[in-house]
Order: sequence, then C-alpha cells, then structure tokens
Amino acid sequence: MKTKLLIFTFAALLIFAAGDKVMAQSFAVKANIGTLGAGGELSMSVHEKINVRAGANFFSYSYFYETDADDDYDLDAGLNLSNYSAMVDWHPFGNRFRLTGGLVFNGNTVTAEMQPKQSYEIGGDVYAPDELGNLEAEISFSPITPYLGLGFGNALRGSSFGVNFELGAMFQGSPSVTMKADGLLAPSASQAPTLENNLSWFTAYPVMTISLYYRIN
Repeated sequence: MKTKLLIFTFAALLIFAAGDKVMAQSFAVKANIGTLGAGGELSMSVHEKINVRAGANFFSYSYFYETDADDDYDLDAGLNLSNYSAMVDWHPFGNRFRLTGGLVFNGNTVTAEMQPKQSYEIGGDVYAPDELGNLEAEISFSPITPYLGLGFGNALRGSSFGVNFELGAMFQGSPSVTMKADGLLAPSASQAPTLENNLSWFTAYPVMTISLYYRIN
C-alpha cells in the first residue's frame, strides 16, 4: 500500500508542479491494452510540450497443465499483472512523437505448483501422492520500477479522439523467487536461490501499449 501511495503522490506532484496554470490546461482519459494488461489513465497538459499521466493496468491468467497418465506431476501455473504508473511525456518537437519517463508500482507475479498424481516407491516403501507433497514457487519483482519509453500520439493536442502507441521497458531488477513444499518434497524448496540465479538475466520487462483516448477539454 505504501508503494502505491508513493506512485500516486509522485503523479500528484507532477500535475500540480505547474501551479495554477494547470487548471487552464487540457486533460484526457485513456483506455489501454498491452503487455502490462488492460486499464486506463488520466492525462493532463502542464506545458505545451509536456504532459503528465497516472494510470493502472491489470491482467490475470491461470493455466492447469494436465500431463499424460503415466507422468508423475501436473502443473498449475498463474500470471498476475498489477501495475500503477506515474509518467511524464515530453514532446521535444511539438508534434506526436514523445519521450516518456516515470515510475511504476510493479505488482507482477508468476506462480507455479507441482501436484503429484502417481504413487512413488522409495527404498521399497510406496508413498501415495498426498504423502509426496506439493511444491509451490512464486516469482516477484522490485515494487518500485523506473520506466523509459517512446511513443507516438498526443492526447492533449489535435483531435479530441484518437489512438496512441508506446514502446518501452520497466527496469525491474533481478526477479525474486520464493518456494515452499511439504511432504517428501519439502527439501526441494531450498532450490529457490538456484532458480533466482537462472532468472537473473530478466531485469527489464518489455512494454508495448496501445491506447484509445478522449480529451475532455
């Protein structure tokens, strides 16, 4: 909650930094879809070449992979995208092209659970699936994430209705992995550092966003 509050406080400071002139400027609402999920934004002009915006995007997906009958485990996986953003758009040439920077509260997680489906023999003893136990893993990221991008379109200039396009990256740092297990699989949870090391390359999350906007005034 504190990190989300920080993001929206940052957005508010951006908006009010221009003082009373902000009240005379345009603002627009946006509907987004892209690699951060689906959501919306509020965008406001604070200078003829500078806009500020705050928004949120979400997406959730779960997938249960049922393996062949003679396999040992099924896999239950999930993806949860949850992002709150505060951005500054700079249009250096006064046209539709823009450079963007800001902060994102990154609540994205990936989860996976291995569920045993077969009995297993160890040293002559046979263990039922519920005795083998489950193994769960969760991948998460730094909650405060810098963002850089570039885009085309200006919701605060020209037509009052249109489309924006943006490419960028969230610099989220190396992922964090937590694992827990029970039953005979309990010792496997100690492999979390190894999985973290294998994912250490994934420090930037690619962002592509298409937005429909409508300017209010």
